[in-house]
Amino acid sequence: MTTDHSLPTPPPTATPTIPSGTAATASGSQAADQVSAAVAGQSTSTSTTAPTPSATETATTTGQQEQQQEQPQPQPQPQPQPQPQPSPAEVLETLLQQIVTSNSGPALASTLLTFLGSPEAREAVLASVTPGGADPLEALDAAQHTVGVLFILSARLTSTTTTAPAVPLAYVQNFCRHFHPEEARHAPERVTLLAKGIAQRAEALGAVGTAIQPLYDLLTRFSPDLSCLTTIHPVFVTTCAASRSFNPALPVLAVPISQISTTLYPDLRYQDHLIYHYTGGIILTALRRYAEAAEFFELCASAPVAGPTGGQEAAKKLLLVQLILHGKALPLPKYTHPTVSNLKGTPYNALAKVYPNLEQVHAIANKDKNAFVADDNYGLLGLVVERASRWAIRKLTETYLTLSLAEIGRAVGINDVLEVRKVVLGMIETGEIAASIDASGSVTFADDEPAAVSKAEIDRALRVAQEQEQVLRRLEREIARNKDYLQKVRL
Repeated sequence: MTTDHSLPTPPPTATPTIPSGTAATASGSQAADQVSAAVAGQSTSTSTTAPTPSATETATTTGQQEQQQEQPQPQPQPQPQPQPQPSPAEVLETLLQQIVTSNSGPALASTLLTFLGSPEAREAVLASVTPGGADPLEALDAAQHTVGVLFILSARLTSTTTTAPAVPLAYVQNFCRHFHPEEARHAPERVTLLAKGIAQRAEALGAVGTAIQPLYDLLTRFSPDLSCLTTIHPVFVTTCAASRSFNPALPVLAVPISQISTTLYPDLRYQDHLIYHYTGGIILTALRRYAEAAEFFELCASAPVAGPTGGQEAAKKLLLVQLILHGKALPLPKYTHPTVSNLKGTPYNALAKVYPNLEQVHAIANKDKNAFVADDNYGLLGLVVERASRWAIRKLTETYLTLSLAEIGRAVGINDVLEVRKVVLGMIETGEIAASIDASGSVTFADDEPAAVSKAEIDRALRVAQEQEQVLRRLEREIARNKDYLQKVRL
């Protein structure tokens, strides 16, 4: 039996089968080839098989491609043509129809304020004419269409364009006499604009005085009570002062301001109060109504919001008026701004210290003339100097019973005896002193006799006092309802 000692032959090596979808490889080089093929999306040249997409994925991809090919491409849409904008005249014609047919003042005022986006565009429309070139104001009535006329008229008077047609003064006067006050109160800002427009147009024409009567009618009819401050008050008195027509302002200045309502007049500013009383003081001073002028200037000087600059202007005029009225300067209220009440180092304080010494008064007036001119007080200073001799004579009555005209002249600084006689006689006639002059030129002073008062004057004074008492009681009730004021009082 023969024995085979050769090594046994190994079985043939079987090639491993790579399952579908796996990343196993037979060798390192095959693994690298498969990764590269997977990244590149290509199949390798090796005996291994790369993963193939499933039938579902293939069908989905093919369907999406066919769907994209079949979907129609969007066609470019035509751009919309811009609509032509209506002209200001066309817009105004539409507004005229609304004005004529409107039966609600508040609604119409709101429409006219908001019908265009910008105030400039609105005012341009209101200041234009109709497409046919007609004046819209000719189609409207002052009483029936108050709100509409108010908007158009105020726009026309304040327009800065040369295309706006001019408004005749007669039309402005007619509107101010016949407009409906309650309807106008629905648009108080337009009333303010109208008042300023009337004053501006009169100034531009070089005839400021022509604005006084329309402004007076507008003020007295628009305000439910003259004691209630409006935005027209400062415009009216400023126009009177600029035209030097002082007397027309007296009926308004005679009514003390005791009410301020931002509900009725939402565009009212504190500055309106200061301008009104400051200008009113100037008018009353020009009319030689010094006691009332002093009250107006004191209201301005002691105002808490006036500030040092504006308050001092009023304080300077107040001091000069007090020298004329009382022969001396009086202290301002304690609540006045410290800078306002302190005039030390100014010519005004120096003048008050030496007044009524005529020689020293003249010296200060000449030395500091430029300062008084710069403050626009040189004319008022002239009245102060003029009154100095009278106050000096009144001081003599407190000490002497009899003096000659020459002695009075030496005491007050007047060398001309005839001039002294003229001043003394004038003071006797106006009741400033009780005295008599004999033939030798001797002046005898007497005690002032009590002024004779008639029963009618007493009744008038009592009636005024009762009216003022009612006003004070009403103001007291209003203050008592003010929670902010009560809280501050408790603190």
